[in-house]
Amino acid sequence: MKGWFKERWREPGGYRQLLIVAIPLILSMGSHSVLVFIDRIFLAHYSSDALAAAQPAGMLNFSILCFFLGVAMYTSTFVAQYTGAKQPGNVGPSVWHGIYVAIAGGLVLPLFSPFAEEIFAFIGHSPSVQKDEVVFFRILNFGAFFFLANGAFSCFYSGRGKSWTIVWMNLSMACLNILLDYLLIFGHAGFPQMGIKGAAIATVASSGAIMVAYALLFCSRKNDAQFQTRSSWIFNLDLFKRMIRFGAPSGAHFFLDLTGFTIFILLIGRIGVLEQAASNIVLSINLLSLLPMIGLGIATSIMVGQFQGARESHLANRTTLSALHMAFVHNTAIALLYWLIPDILISPFITETFRLQLPELEETTIELLRFFIVIIYLDSAIIMTGGTLKGSGDTRFVMGVLAVTSVFCLILPSYILIEVLNQPVHIAWFSAIANLSVVCLLFVARYRSGKWKAIEVIDHGDSPSSAAL
Repeated sequence: MKGWFKERWREPGGYRQLLIVAIPLILSMGSHSVLVFIDRIFLAHYSSDALAAAQPAGMLNFSILCFFLGVAMYTSTFVAQYTGAKQPGNVGPSVWHGIYVAIAGGLVLPLFSPFAEEIFAFIGHSPSVQKDEVVFFRILNFGAFFFLANGAFSCFYSGRGKSWTIVWMNLSMACLNILLDYLLIFGHAGFPQMGIKGAAIATVASSGAIMVAYALLFCSRKNDAQFQTRSSWIFNLDLFKRMIRFGAPSGAHFFLDLTGFTIFILLIGRIGVLEQAASNIVLSINLLSLLPMIGLGIATSIMVGQFQGARESHLANRTTLSALHMAFVHNTAIALLYWLIPDILISPFITETFRLQLPELEETTIELLRFFIVIIYLDSAIIMTGGTLKGSGDTRFVMGVLAVTSVFCLILPSYILIEVLNQPVHIAWFSAIANLSVVCLLFVARYRSGKWKAIEVIDHGDSPSSAAL
């Protein structure tokens, strides 16, 4: 066993090589999860309505944004495969075309803001929660470009496996955001007390500041000399078509996945404010586990992209298995925390703003947190195998699976359980587990089939690109 571990640690596609790429991304995602965690604690101490509103409004904004984000972030696969194919001159143009996608998203998102009141009135949460949801949603929409551009710029580093710059950027953004949260939510240091509006402004302002820093680094003289980052901004229709061909299904799958889960969370809110608050608390806690796994999944996708670009599919396969092994160890540790000390994990969110509902809120939240002992294993298997499929260009399959499962395995069952059968919140969460189970089985089966190995995302120059299977 010890000899096997040493061999797996040292070999290409093994634990060491994957961790070199993954650790910066995990730290980066971890900083974001800490940011969201603290943001929710601040809102919980400001008012229960603000806490209840932040999750659904933020998720609705992200659901609309995530199609553009999925396309823009697919830039990392192009960067990874061009790096693996030793074509650095194509890296800069790829990032610029990711920025063009960000511009499109930044123009589209604000168009939803005038309809915010109607959207949340239709959803049907309590009037006080709706008011906060509208404010949070509108401000985040107007800051969409900054978030999307940051995603595209980060691909310049993550796709080449040089992710420490992303860590420092995200840490800086998190620190700035937390500081602005403290000043604007509660009205300290002479700033007005703005509540959830202050939280939204803090998010947009910190994201905008980091975008400027990314742009300056990306366009530096050194990067331009090697990757043509200044001189390659001219629109290239052929490159854009290729990016849309593979990136649009990735964006669509991202959109379908998030939209399905957003509708599920909105339906949970129709059960009651307490049930919505409990679900929001549990989701906020789970971010501390989930986002690092997303970081590992992105690292897996990047390495798979590099190995596929170099036409070494056997190493791409080994990378995926290494990621699954590490995810299992991580999830086991998290599962023990969820089972043994749930009261400690939820205590930062339980404040006097809930008054007489405190015992019921604590009981409901702990019950839901236990569900995530199963969910974290399913999520990780989906993230790692999905990262492999996307990194190799098998985005159409991923999109097709989520188009079907989001509707028939999550939205419809949860609607029937909540709206028709009037079931309590813990029963509704069974539909989420069932949906993840189906997606996990399909992704694992596709990965094991090996069809993803035959797809070519970039033009190697010596063979025609294969059609997506």
